[in-house]
Amino acid sequence: MGHEYDDVELPFLNQCGAMGWQVQQGSKDDPSLTGRITFRDTIAEACLRDRLRAINPGPDGQPWLDDARLSEAVSALTRHGQRGLMEANQAVTELLLRGLTVEGLPGWDGGRGQTIRYIDWDDVGANTFTIANQFRIDCPPGHDVGKGFIIPDLVLLVNGIPVVVVEAKSPAIPEPLAEAVNQLRRYHNARKAALEVEENEGAPALFASVQLLIATSFDQARVGCIGAGLEHYGSWKTVVGPDGTGSEDAVAAALGKKALSEQERLIAGMLRPAHLLDILRHYLLFMNVGGQTIKTVCRYQQYRAVNRALERLRTGKTRAQDGEYDRRGGIVWHTQGSGKSLTMVFMIRKMRTDTALRKFKVIMVTDRRDLQRQLSETATLSGDVVELATNAGALKRLARRKGPGLVFATIQKCRTEDDVPEVTKGPAFEVLNEDETILVVVDEAHRTQAGDLHANLMAALPNCARIGFTGTPIIMGEKKRTAQIFGDFIDRYTIKEAEADGATVPVLYEGRTAEGAVKDGATLDGLFEDMFRDRTEDELEAIRKKYATKGNILEAPALIAEKARDMLRHYVTNLLPNGYKAQVVAYSRLAVIRYHAAFLEARDELLAQAAALSDYDKAMDDEVLCTKPPVTQALVQAWRYRDTLARIEFAPVMSGGNNDDPTWRQWTDGHAQEARIKRFKKPLFHKDPAKTDPLAFLIVKSMLLTGFDAPIEGVMYLDRSIREAELLQAIARVNRTGFGKSCGIVVDYFGVAHHLKAALAAYADEDIEGALVGLNDQIPVLRDRQIRVIDIFRRAGLEDLSDDEGCLKVLATEKARAEFTVKLKDFLTSLEIILPRPEGLPFVKDAKRLAYIHARARNRYRDVMSLGSDVGAKVRKLIDDHVISLGIDPKIPPVQLTDANFDNHVGQTSGSRAKASEMEHAIRSHIRKNLEADPVRFKKMSERLKQILEGLGQQWDQIIEQLQALIDELRSEGAPADGTAPDIPEIYLPFLRTVLEACAAGPETDSAQLQAIHQITVEIVDRIIEEVGSNRSIWSSFKLADQENLHSEIFEIIFDRRLSGFTVANAESLADQLIQQAKANDERLRTA
Repeated sequence: MGHEYDDVELPFLNQCGAMGWQVQQGSKDDPSLTGRITFRDTIAEACLRDRLRAINPGPDGQPWLDDARLSEAVSALTRHGQRGLMEANQAVTELLLRGLTVEGLPGWDGGRGQTIRYIDWDDVGANTFTIANQFRIDCPPGHDVGKGFIIPDLVLLVNGIPVVVVEAKSPAIPEPLAEAVNQLRRYHNARKAALEVEENEGAPALFASVQLLIATSFDQARVGCIGAGLEHYGSWKTVVGPDGTGSEDAVAAALGKKALSEQERLIAGMLRPAHLLDILRHYLLFMNVGGQTIKTVCRYQQYRAVNRALERLRTGKTRAQDGEYDRRGGIVWHTQGSGKSLTMVFMIRKMRTDTALRKFKVIMVTDRRDLQRQLSETATLSGDVVELATNAGALKRLARRKGPGLVFATIQKCRTEDDVPEVTKGPAFEVLNEDETILVVVDEAHRTQAGDLHANLMAALPNCARIGFTGTPIIMGEKKRTAQIFGDFIDRYTIKEAEADGATVPVLYEGRTAEGAVKDGATLDGLFEDMFRDRTEDELEAIRKKYATKGNILEAPALIAEKARDMLRHYVTNLLPNGYKAQVVAYSRLAVIRYHAAFLEARDELLAQAAALSDYDKAMDDEVLCTKPPVTQALVQAWRYRDTLARIEFAPVMSGGNNDDPTWRQWTDGHAQEARIKRFKKPLFHKDPAKTDPLAFLIVKSMLLTGFDAPIEGVMYLDRSIREAELLQAIARVNRTGFGKSCGIVVDYFGVAHHLKAALAAYADEDIEGALVGLNDQIPVLRDRQIRVIDIFRRAGLEDLSDDEGCLKVLATEKARAEFTVKLKDFLTSLEIILPRPEGLPFVKDAKRLAYIHARARNRYRDVMSLGSDVGAKVRKLIDDHVISLGIDPKIPPVQLTDANFDNHVGQTSGSRAKASEMEHAIRSHIRKNLEADPVRFKKMSERLKQILEGLGQQWDQIIEQLQALIDELRSEGAPADGTAPDIPEIYLPFLRTVLEACAAGPETDSAQLQAIHQITVEIVDRIIEEVGSNRSIWSSFKLADQENLHSEIFEIIFDRRLSGFTVANAESLADQLIQQAKANDERLRTA
């Protein structure tokens, strides 16, 4: 089993076993080892029936469920009709949480129906916890082009029901987590559902009950849900359980380790039985996103915050007990983009299953409609009904009412700054309810905590507990007051932590000192001196009369035009190559309109200037480009992307007013704005042009600075004063992950560094660490990543990177190639941030050389992934141009041994060892590619290759001779089937070899038996050729019936011949193999 089992799976099994899981060693040949009757069974039914009886006692405390009721319970879990996987999973999840109502017993509870629980949520020890490896599941017809079954590495079952599937990958392969997630997606047919592949695959039935998917390579581990891609899998960084106990040191000591790997931490934190049941019960949600249902599991900081908040709510002192303040609440600060809203949902959900907390009335103060919808859906599970207070009277009435409930007091977002939310108007509330079992939850606590609504609630509910959620840190001067209102911090998830977890990307700050930069608070005289320093006194006086205020200056068309030119040049140079989009924040609505006109003019001007470049400049090398001034860089990039630049659009998004110019209506209409926002979120570049949209710039004054989530936004251009919380919220527009983004950029035209420092000075340093970093801060990161990748070669004693063969020798192992690929991508990602600025120039030489080594390794070993889209467009062009100039085109796959120029390619390799390596890996690649089409032949070839390499040691000339003989044989497609084949067309040979092996035929087999085998093979292959010739799409998922019919015909041909010692099971298995082989040989069969 190699590294994967020993280094990843076995430690996983052992750690789970030590935590109380029963470990089952499964087999791909015997389903009973994992408690099942057949490999089509997805649950261990005997175990489930036993647990259902035990945890659902009758009126006398004894088991009462009969076989009929048990069968009904099992059937509800496993029969899903025509439902898709997500719909089936949602239905099964609800059964696991709420149980199944079945017919009761006469005389018991009035004969009412009784609910069967599948899991005892309150008594962990009443359930059975089993972890199995080799948990084979047979695929339904038409769902797998390979073996006809899947074998997930590990499956975790509670009461015989699969709830977790684990895919382990060796840390020695490149991108192990990406490989693991891709495998999991294949297993549950997620790739077909996402239109990534055309055919159905895997065994989705297994995943109808599965709640968590884990991808692990021991050092790294991530958790997600069905349907998710790698970007939606999260790490788990706490081992503390729902009761607040647990420490990393204790777990490490129990494992005999000094520190925990990500896998060990995830197992200890999520898979301890009590932890797992808590997560399954409270921390999974189905959500509708873009008209599609998705499933999500909490992130570790959400789990931690909810458990801490509820522990404080249970154990903190009430106002009466404390004598001054209520101590049961506090502040949850989770930085923007980290899932703060869902944390509130999880908290309410868990409160409703806690006997001490379910009696609380919860009043949510928020303006988030999406949060209200989420909580409404959650309330369905907990039995709550969400009630909405749309005005002060309704809020008073709902707050006054006794007993539990879930109330929303909404604060509508204003379209103009003068609007006041209706619910906040009026005099302060009188005392409405003095109960202590009331919890007021305030969303965006930094913003609403001083408002009338909040003050009114505090006066009206003097004994309530209060929890405030915020996405931005609390201003230092406000911390004492905030603590008085809510209490101390419950949980923090800082900007730096979110970046480290990959929940957000870092934001780079650039201060532009272009003419017109305005310092906040500067005098008009100072502004004029900055902007018009070259003018005479008479000219300055004329300008003063025209622009009497700072606002007029910031709205001046000439100044806006100059800034628009600079913004567009910056965008084209740094953002456009990767397809990111931009947001511009202007001083006023008038400035927004003027910016729109200025951008249109600036675009046309830039295109004209780019077209006027000399031929030399148009073809400028990227390394040379780094040495040129920014204006030249912008022109060269504008020429390269001239077609896209000519199409991009700019759109104002702003609120309207009664006295607006009628032409502004197109930019203030709400429906038009929603349509433009949807367009903005679409990519600029996509292989399917229908999925792209050229709207690249949104120009705003105040709108879209909060609550606007567009991962494709890569840059924000600031041209007005933004302070404190608004600044942190605004810059968070560019910190969202997605589209391969490695950082966001904020470009400040208003106050440069002075403005930034003043805005952030209100916060404690530790609270805003990582909020904004300068470009110069990225240089040490880039240098460190450069050293890390070069150290791979230095550790092996190689200092000279110009030694091609020496570098390839260092990369001879799969593990070394994996490490090199990962660290090279990190280095190139950092370089992408810096280029084409001159600061990146010292790193360009190594980047080009290392990219060439990567290309050589890809061609030599044929298992190294292309850098491709993992590298930004600027760096990709730089290294591709260099590698192509040295004779390797990264877009062309490595030379294969069947290519006409393969011998010449090997002949150009210097040194016997290098030639042997080239030949060896070409053979390996050829075997991998053809294994499914002719498994018997290529398995034997693989064994021969192994014998040659192990038997001849360092005797390179002899190895070359033997490898050449093997290559010659591989090129001979008409090789006989172990000397047993008479004259037979080539197309029949792969199938004949399979049938001969299945019949255990060899030299001793009598001629009559051999003749029968040959006849069977010819008959079967002729029938397959006939079918694929007349049925062009037979292997498509909508032709499952045709595939089944062909399978049945092949089975009958085999079984009717009654070969000696051949059973029904043998015939069924051989028919399966031949069908899979037919799929792999489809193209050759069609031309036969």
